[in-house]
Parts: sequence; C-alpha cells; structure tokens
Amino acid sequence: TVLTIAHRLDTVLDYNRIFVLEQGELVQCDTPAALAALGSGIFFDMITEGGYADRLLLTNPTK
Repeated sequence: TVLTIAHRLDTVLDYNRIFVLEQGELVQCDTPAALAALGSGIFFDMITEGGYADRLLLTNPTK
C-alpha cells in the first residue's frame, strides 16, 4: 500500500485507486479511468484543466 499526496496529476494517473479530498473530506474514490468517465466532479475538472482528459480516457477505458 502506498499513500501519495500529489500536486501533479501525472503522478497518480496510473494508480489503481485514488481518493480525492476537498477541505479534508473524501469526495471521490475510484480508479482514475472511472472518475474521468463520470464526466463531472473534482477529478474530472482537474484532468480537463490540466490537459490529461484525452490521454486518460483514451488509454484507460472503463469496463
């Protein structure tokens, strides 16, 4: 088990599961691909603004 606090998204895009915190509260938890596929939410907003959405959605399709 590895706990990473990251300020760069590319650090966690290949992780099995990520937790997204907002003001110390857990607001999202799933695989990066599943969170991206939601099309909304904090993680989706971050990958869209950071330019990672296309890369993540194309390389890690959900089930």
